[in-house]
Amino acid sequence: MTKCSPEFLSLADDCLRQFAQTGNDALSSILTPQHLNAFQASHSGFRARDFPPTKTLTLFMRQVASNTKSCRHALIDEARDQVVRGNKPSSTETSAYTKARQRLTEVSKRRILITDGSTLLMPDTEKNHNEYPQPSTQKKGLVSPSLEFLF
Repeated sequence: MTKCSPEFLSLADDCLRQFAQTGNDALSSILTPQHLNAFQASHSGFRARDFPPTKTLTLFMRQVASNTKSCRHALIDEARDQVVRGNKPSSTETSAYTKARQRLTEVSKRRILITDGSTLLMPDTEKNHNEYPQPSTQKKGLVSPSLEFLF
């Protein structure tokens, strides 16, 4: 892959296609072709080999979104997709990918918090009522003290 090859030039489109961008979802407002091209340009001096920045970011997003969270599985999925597109599959060895991931700057990474809203119910004691008071929108005494976890 070179910086002028069709494969390199289509990296932003490939990323958007993999994450099914419709233009109506929340991810589309922060993940656009312009953002991805700017992201790629912000990593000047990279070599356009197997893992340019946009491809590395795409693989990392795929890895994080997978059930296994495995580098190897992300690379196997990528190799499978390349075969389907009629391209030569890249290696599924993880060393080059993990090194490419380390080259992504902290500025290019975004902290994302995912919440699930788990709740822990506690014994209905005076101490717990004082420590974890009810929301002001609820009538007193209707609900036991609870603690919500946002993961």
